[in-house]
Amino acid sequence: MKAVKLILNFIKYYFVSVGRHGLQSSFMYNLNEFVWRRDRKDADQEKIEKYRQSLLSDNTIVSVRDFGAGFGGKVYKQLPISFIAKRSSKPPKYARMLFRLSKYLKPQYILEVGTSVGISALYQAKGSPAAQVITLEGCDQTASLARKGFAQFPELNIEVIEGEFSLTLPQAISKMPRLDFVYLDGNHKLKPTLEYFEMCLAKVHDDTVIIVDDINWSEEMQEAWKQISSHPRVTISIDVFMMGLVFFNKGFSKEKFVVRY
Repeated sequence: MKAVKLILNFIKYYFVSVGRHGLQSSFMYNLNEFVWRRDRKDADQEKIEKYRQSLLSDNTIVSVRDFGAGFGGKVYKQLPISFIAKRSSKPPKYARMLFRLSKYLKPQYILEVGTSVGISALYQAKGSPAAQVITLEGCDQTASLARKGFAQFPELNIEVIEGEFSLTLPQAISKMPRLDFVYLDGNHKLKPTLEYFEMCLAKVHDDTVIIVDDINWSEEMQEAWKQISSHPRVTISIDVFMMGLVFFNKGFSKEKFVVRY
């Protein structure tokens, strides 16, 4: 039933979404041209995808504690690495989107809530390789896997903080002078998603983007996206079905976009 509902939501999204000719503002047009219209593979991504493939073929069993709604909302004790990598990592298409968005916006401070095995953090960091990246993971075993992966990319500055997000997110925010680029992918429930968003508001600025993952994953996440995109401090919101993006530039008129990707 959930899969059917997701398909119906995608059909609705497809018919209301717009491409380049439906975007009137220069900001949205340029963003669309760079981030969504041209989905090309980049040489910088090849090493990350090799890392992904190594995880997908690794059947080593690890102990996993899931604090959120992942893996069907259940707490699993033992899982193969291949299963974790397949179920919790962003598909290449959306990972490339994060890379291009990071490359376009050139953030210096990137915060991710929900590391898993580290694929999305690597894509964001590769897009802006001089950035300081802090990524939060609730499970110590998964965090350990991510650290091993990040060690293969010594040119990137990625720090993993492990623990419950309600405790580690304030700690991470305090370590950064501002938040340029935030990716919320850690707890696919209404209340915690809104709480994480509110925590981040303390250090957003005109050029900040906050990306909310899986905005159509459930009715709770749809409601979370509705409230976030309508927040008084948000000026531009962009729905690309699997993710939602919000910007805070006070010079923009308040507008909501559904962009085809």
